[in-house]
Amino acid sequence: MNIKNQIETANEIIEYAIKNNTSVKAASKLSGFADTYVKNVKSKVIDGYNEGKIDITTYKSFFDKYNTYQDKRIENKLFPSDVVNVKLKTFKMEDFMENKIFSPHIPLISTPPPTTSTSNEQIKFDVNGNIGNVEWKGNNYSSDHIKTLEQLLEAAEVDTDVWTVKDYLVNKWDVTLMQDKQPRTIQNFQVKARLEKLVEEFRFKQAGEIFIDMIKNYTPPVFNIKQRVIYSGEKNLLEVNIADLHFGKLTHKDETGENYDIKIASKRFLNAIETLLHRASGFSYEKILFVIGNDFFNSDTLLNTTTAGTPQDEDLRWYKTFSRGISLVVDGIELLKAAGVPVDVMIIAGNHDYERSYYMGEYLVAWYRNDDYVNINNGASPRKYYKYGQCLLGFTHGSEEKEGSLPMVMANDVESKALWSETKYHEFHVGHWHHRKTTNYKATNLIEDQGVTIRILGSLSGSDSWHNKKGFVGGIKCGEAFVWGSECGLIAHLTANLKEE
Repeated sequence: MNIKNQIETANEIIEYAIKNNTSVKAASKLSGFADTYVKNVKSKVIDGYNEGKIDITTYKSFFDKYNTYQDKRIENKLFPSDVVNVKLKTFKMEDFMENKIFSPHIPLISTPPPTTSTSNEQIKFDVNGNIGNVEWKGNNYSSDHIKTLEQLLEAAEVDTDVWTVKDYLVNKWDVTLMQDKQPRTIQNFQVKARLEKLVEEFRFKQAGEIFIDMIKNYTPPVFNIKQRVIYSGEKNLLEVNIADLHFGKLTHKDETGENYDIKIASKRFLNAIETLLHRASGFSYEKILFVIGNDFFNSDTLLNTTTAGTPQDEDLRWYKTFSRGISLVVDGIELLKAAGVPVDVMIIAGNHDYERSYYMGEYLVAWYRNDDYVNINNGASPRKYYKYGQCLLGFTHGSEEKEGSLPMVMANDVESKALWSETKYHEFHVGHWHHRKTTNYKATNLIEDQGVTIRILGSLSGSDSWHNKKGFVGGIKCGEAFVWGSECGLIAHLTANLKEE
């Protein structure tokens, strides 16, 4: 049915309503149509006229009938009491044709009265984890109001590099009401969308912002290093290994027996490195291996959970934790550089921060890209190896492999297999367990030096409520360092046990 036929049908329904003193809704239903039939035709007439698809004669043929019906309603006091006595004036056809006057019965949608303009105050943008909901709903607004998804995203300042649209809805409906004692039809719009955060893009974007901020504001701290290493020609390596710091963890003394937060973790970290450097000052070494990671961060996600999703008690929002943690690691590397020898940095992912430790490593790669004294190893493998002369050192977090399997893993791993036969001294350094333990594994019919030593490292982290409930208490909190001789293996094992705070 075309619009002219619809108008004719609507006019017949209106005439029936007038003659029988009933509503157009009732008349529509009695005629076999939906009760909104006349209302829908009225909207089409208004839109068609405003868009130039319906001429004034067709427009007037409908509203003459419709306005007569409205007059009848007023006479019968069917309108609200505040407009019962409104006198609706009629106009001649030539008044319309000459555009001298507009009937109060004909609401012109193209020129609505001025109202508040579009602003962020009208827009709801709620974020819950990786899901965002943005919505705008309004009526009787200026011509530049929001009608489309694109306009909504622009007005809400949604970063499409971070968010993607999962689904959206656009609703439109018309309402006729009385304004200044005149009926006016108002268009209403509702535009809303459900968004999903592009987590990888978001984190890289945030990391980039942190990087730029550090470039602008970072100042290396002043450390109490009395003297640089005096290299005597003896080929030694100093390994500094600060495992399981759990930076960002929050504990309270009343619950766990000790306080632990960002500030305490930072102090323990730098004090341990400085202490280990001081205790290694009696040795000559040509290089430092700095092993970092092993749950350096306490959580891995925007919701402050581990990589597997276990909730954690956190001191700060993840963004600030990551920023402060990165700055702390850079401070630690700068402290090691003060010894005056090259520093090789190795990143070992943990089960708390598997992703975040990788982002940290990429950050450090960029930060030290032009520094000839610092080399960053941020390979994706959960296990890494370091060959120094006759020493082959393996590193893993220890949350996945069985301890007893590590000797054969070292002998057969892709990276280490070729190095196994070239070296005499083999050790695996493992985190995760927060307590020190050493196990020597011998191969059958071989001397001990050709076996593998598995060394579980201590931690400087505070005990959280879970460890306290399980009774995992009393371990010595420490950072550790090792002096390796290129030809003679382990020379010294140094510790920086936590002092009373």
